[in-house]
Amino acid sequence: MERKTIFMNFIRIFCIVVFIFQFYLLTKDYLQFNVRKETINYIDDAIEMPEVHIAIPYYYALDLNFVLNNKSSFDQACGAFFNKDNCDVLETDGGKFYKWLGNILTLSDIEKYSYPTETFIKKIVWSESSEDPLKTGKCKIIRKASSTTQVLIIRCLDSHGLPLKVSRTKAIIFNSSVLFNFTLNTTIVLLKLIYPGKALVDDSSLYLVCTSAKGKLTWCGIRFTKHTEISLPAPYKKMCRNYDRRQTFEDCLNTHSIEQTGMLFPETTVPLDRYSESSQMRFNSPLYGNSSSLMLKIYRQCQSVVTQQMCNMIRYSYKMATSSQDIAKDQQEMRLSFIATSEPDSLTESKPDFPLSDYLILSGSLFSTWFGISIMGQLLAASHLLCIPYRKSTDTVDFKTKIRSNSISIRPKGKKSRNNLTITRISPIA
Repeated sequence: MERKTIFMNFIRIFCIVVFIFQFYLLTKDYLQFNVRKETINYIDDAIEMPEVHIAIPYYYALDLNFVLNNKSSFDQACGAFFNKDNCDVLETDGGKFYKWLGNILTLSDIEKYSYPTETFIKKIVWSESSEDPLKTGKCKIIRKASSTTQVLIIRCLDSHGLPLKVSRTKAIIFNSSVLFNFTLNTTIVLLKLIYPGKALVDDSSLYLVCTSAKGKLTWCGIRFTKHTEISLPAPYKKMCRNYDRRQTFEDCLNTHSIEQTGMLFPETTVPLDRYSESSQMRFNSPLYGNSSSLMLKIYRQCQSVVTQQMCNMIRYSYKMATSSQDIAKDQQEMRLSFIATSEPDSLTESKPDFPLSDYLILSGSLFSTWFGISIMGQLLAASHLLCIPYRKSTDTVDFKTKIRSNSISIRPKGKKSRNNLTITRISPIA
């Protein structure tokens, strides 16, 4: 008997150990929070208008009379950049020099002496109608400044603050596939497509250069395809974060740069009225004696703040075709057209590789396999226990009812009497 008991206990212990190990592996697999990606290609009925960034070098964005009237300041900058005591800014390498012109200018100078927006963008038209969305307010042009270029941002939003949509059917049928177009009177622009608030920090692949020469009308047609990636937040492995990664990064760079040097971080883009309280605010550069090691330290410090990717990332892949024709001498014009494409957009979604529902099902099956636990059986047992007090109270009531129903009253015949004889028959309760 003892030998049999020992053997049964050994079997029980062995089964419990195996069960615990299997349950551990199952739980460990779930707590890893692995993800899998599913990509869907689709063609939407409506096309969202992306945010268009047009970067114009200061050589084409500023009034040159301002440069001539401030020759001494620019000669000093020229000497710093080209290792010369004095030089004529107009005879020096203009393209290279004006690349660094923004480092010398203050934000107030850029705002005051840059050409008005109408000089570059006169009108915007899209395929659904001939109205100018700039006049109706559906689209706005925002001016910003960087250390090398003036940036014009075309932002078209609906009443809910979301990107404005244009019917793909109308875009293709009514206007030779043109989504919207606008005219710039400049020689060179740097294009970048950005989904509002969703741009990546260091994605240089989104840039395109469109150039024009004097006496030429240049047409640049841009076909774009939108790629969306949606990730899962913590505790899943991607650990994405709901924030504007680019804006957070640039704000961090400028905040630390202003605190340590009193100037903006180079290569960032800021609204012209952002630092209006400081009329002498300018971008940092080696011209002002600040070492590059300090800028690199600030860059790395802020880069650590934006290590988490955004939960909703959107990027564009696009191609540009150009053509040109002769126009009046000493004039140039550039027309940018965004064209609806038949190529499908893509949506990549991250999904749990081992969701909670699977974990509950498998763990329940594991318990049932080793211990024979049936959910239905447990519920029935629980209902039986809950019904016991109710059944006892019901039996008591039935017993009293049967006693009353079997009571008989007998009155003697022939005389009136107040005394009655009561006979009670007690029947057993089934």
